[in-house]
Amino acid sequence: MRQLYGELDIVTEIKKGRLRWLGHVERMSEERVVKRLYQNTPVGSRSVGRPRLRWMDDVREDLRRMGVKLEDTCAQKR
Repeated sequence: MRQLYGELDIVTEIKKGRLRWLGHVERMSEERVVKRLYQNTPVGSRSVGRPRLRWMDDVREDLRRMGVKLEDTCAQKR
């Protein structure tokens, strides 16, 4: 079906959207709430058991598979 319609699979679309949002947040001004939440580190402890993945964990994994370091992309913009 994918070849017939020329569409990408849903996993690829989700990854593209995540990286698109990362670029959007990186370009935001420092006083925006979303940017401040993105830059902050949560305080407190997590519950016992396997830690749940956070959005940033998925972004880092996507970038790692592409061979890009997040620090490299952020440093280029500043």
